[in-house]
Amino acid sequence: MSSDDRTQSAPAAGNLQLGTFSPRPAVALHHQIKEDLFLHLRSERFTPGLALPSEESLCEHYGVSRGTLRRAIADLVSEGYLERYRGRGTFVSRPKLESGVVGAYNRFHVVGPALDPGGRVLFCRRIRAAKDVAAMLDVAPGVPLWMLERVRFTNRQPVSLQTSFLPHNLCPGLARHNLAEHHLIDVLRDAYGVHVASAVEYVEPTLADGHAARHLGVRVRTPLFQIERTTYTAAGVIVEYRRAVLRGDVYRYRVELR
Repeated sequence: MSSDDRTQSAPAAGNLQLGTFSPRPAVALHHQIKEDLFLHLRSERFTPGLALPSEESLCEHYGVSRGTLRRAIADLVSEGYLERYRGRGTFVSRPKLESGVVGAYNRFHVVGPALDPGGRVLFCRRIRAAKDVAAMLDVAPGVPLWMLERVRFTNRQPVSLQTSFLPHNLCPGLARHNLAEHHLIDVLRDAYGVHVASAVEYVEPTLADGHAARHLGVRVRTPLFQIERTTYTAAGVIVEYRRAVLRGDVYRYRVELR
């Protein structure tokens, strides 16, 4: 079946119930919409070939203009998560093929200078888990979570923009800690006795959108690493779901096969 045939017969997503959208201050709306749609895509509520709701309905849902919505969708198209066909609409892409490395976690290295402790905290607030974020953390929708967004530095140079979601019950007073000065993993261990034992990480190329470019001091569409990481305790409890971008001009990834 051709791609045109597939899009003509694709089921519509117009009746799909999107979660409540609460915009954050001081963050570009198109970036927030992109991240919200990305979570829908990653939680697999949007199946491959599904047509997105109309621009009109999405604009109404997010409370934005068509120009703002189209910037968000264009970023997801360029990253390969959506496909757009003139006169037909926007459709969910097929999942990317995965290649894995199985072995000790310490054989997968980020090559480059170590990240400074802490970072510039852009956002740290208790939220209620929307259905898509809940699926990523394997918790029930509506349970309290922490949402943390930070710019990370190496030798005081901004190199990574990270957004993390953590179960509130694992670290109930997280916002009171000095996350601008300390590694999150150290706070979890020392203040809450939460020990990270393993992680699953996806790394793929992306391009800097306006939000990332502004905070990392690079040009829009600069190549970056895009990283998704889910970390677990030894008992298999999810500690953190993180989505981040990392400057490719400062770091590279190394895999050791033995």
